[in-house]
Formats: sequence, C-alpha cells, structure tokens
Amino acid sequence: MAKTNAKLSQKALKQCANRHNWALQWCWNYERMQAAGYAYAMVPVIKELYSGEEDQCRQLERHMQFYNTHPGASALIIGADVALEEAYQPETGDSLKVALMGPLAGVGDTIQGVLVTPTFSIIAASMAAEGNPLSVLMLTLPLLVLWAVRYPLFHYGYKQGVNIISDVNSMTALDNLQVAASVLGITVVGGFVPSILAGLKIKDSFLASELLDAEGNVISTTAGKIQAGLDAILPYLIPILLTFFCYWLIKARKVTPLKTILVVTVLAFICGAFGVM
Repeated sequence: MAKTNAKLSQKALKQCANRHNWALQWCWNYERMQAAGYAYAMVPVIKELYSGEEDQCRQLERHMQFYNTHPGASALIIGADVALEEAYQPETGDSLKVALMGPLAGVGDTIQGVLVTPTFSIIAASMAAEGNPLSVLMLTLPLLVLWAVRYPLFHYGYKQGVNIISDVNSMTALDNLQVAASVLGITVVGGFVPSILAGLKIKDSFLASELLDAEGNVISTTAGKIQAGLDAILPYLIPILLTFFCYWLIKARKVTPLKTILVVTVLAFICGAFGVM
C-alpha cells in the first residue's frame, strides 16, 4: 500500500469540509443513500494520504458503503473519520461511521426537523400573512445558521478523532435536549394554530336573508348570524375542527401529510366557490 505518511494540508481539510457540506446529498439514492457524497468529500484526503491510483480507488471504495445520517451531524462524523484516515486507521474510521450515524441522526433530525424548522416556519407564515417582508429572513436565516455550524463541527470532529465516540456517549444531556426540543416544537406549533387560522370564518353573506319594509328599507338581516352562533358555542370552532380533521386523517386514517394538504386545498376551493368562507 503506497502510503505517503503525510500530514493533511489545510487545503485538503478545507476541500473535504466544503465538499461534504455542499455535496453530501447530491447523489442521494435508495441503495447507499449519502455514500456517494461522502466518498466525494474524502477524495482530497485520500489523494494526499495515498500515492498510487489503485490504492486511492481501493480506499474510496470503502467509503461507498451504505451511509445515512443527518447532514449537519455528519460533519462531526467525517471530521473524526478524516483524523483516523490521517492516522492510517481506516477500519476504526469505518466502525466510527457505523457507530455514530444512528445516534447523531436522531439528534440532528430533532433539532432541525422538530425545533427549528416548524417553529420558525410558523413564525414566518404568521409574518407573511400580515404582509411583512422580513418573513423571508425568518424562514431562511435559521437554516443558513444550521448549515454554517457544520464547519466548526467538522473541525471539532477532526480534533477529537476517535475520542468523539466517548464525547457523544458522555453527553447525557442529548436525550434531554431531544425531549425538550420536541416539547417546545409541538407547543409552538399548537400555539400558532388559532392565530394563523383566526381568519377562517363563515362569510356574513352566506345564506343571509333580509327583511324589508314597504319602502324597500332593510329592517333586519341574518348576515353574520351563522358565525355569531358558532362563536357563541366556542370561539375559533372552525379552526379547531379543521385541525382535528387533519389530525384524524393523519393519525387514524394513515393519510400522508402531503395528501392531507391536498384535501384541505380542495375543501378551500369548494368553500370559496360556494361563498362559504
């Protein structure tokens, strides 16, 4: 095996981090998922550590094995893996990938998918409904911050190497963080439901009738009585019923969220066509 025994240059580390953070999921597929992107990121590292083309190809072939985790948390894994490649401990690096991609996927998915994305998306939607142009920043800026954090995670993983396993195992606060993030995300989503759907009301003109006198003047009208009656029963009754309807479709009927959105869209068009809302 034609090892160069060289210490990795900053150029190789930078290229590896950039390739990983930009291209990890470019070739995502159902067979090996993120493996192609991971191997692509390791190319600069392998080229500096091995001089023979055959040896380089053999080492890259190892990184084409199945790999799948959260893209942000993956920066921590590849950083530690690069350190082990530099120490010519490829078997340890492969084991590290397998050991960490599951636990860190759970952490990354919880932070981004439960805490950050839903929370800021709902805030952005509320701002957009009011015509606030800053809603675009509210939606995109947190995701950009999460993406930028991948670089320090990469360098931290590279610095720690195989010790990253003990670091992750000793982080008992990770479980508490996942639970707290889940609770906070669900609370925020639930709290914004009535405020976002507050405008969902029966039109005053729907099924309205007027009582006229002999001269054609309006004596009384039933306009707005339907919504007033619903408010007397329970404020925000329609938004609450719509929310429970969506929950019933997803939970009880096993309808996918995308199909649920389509159902709500169709109902909205029907109600609009008949002048209900």
